[in-house]
Amino acid sequence: MARSNKILIDTNILMYMFDNKKDIFEAVTQIIPSAEFYVLDKVYGEIDKVLKDKPQRKRLFINYLKKLEDKGKFKILVVSTDILNKGEKYNKIDNLLIYYCNNYIIYTNDKILKDKLKLKRAKIITLKTQGAIIE
Repeated sequence: MARSNKILIDTNILMYMFDNKKDIFEAVTQIIPSAEFYVLDKVYGEIDKVLKDKPQRKRLFINYLKKLEDKGKFKILVVSTDILNKGEKYNKIDNLLIYYCNNYIIYTNDKILKDKLKLKRAKIITLKTQGAIIE
């Protein structure tokens, strides 16, 4: 089976990029030159929850993501209503990432999520100070 080049980015990686002004895309393209990046449409809802008490930061972060999307850095992966109708658990980003892990490499630094993905034998990319690594 050919190695996938579709990368699904977790919210924590996007926040790291915003907070630290690091190019998370370049780190991956050094190990997967043909990488295609995706972000779940539900990430924007998660950002609303996480940054609800920081409206200025939330606005700046969402604008930042929109600019990256407009530049073609990533595509939005729209979660179908069929998946959302499967149950309440699919309202959580981590569960959606696990759901999609058979078709995408998951780009996350979330240890709990990584442990769950490893049980599914999913491909994971983790961002380190020296760059990205595939686990």
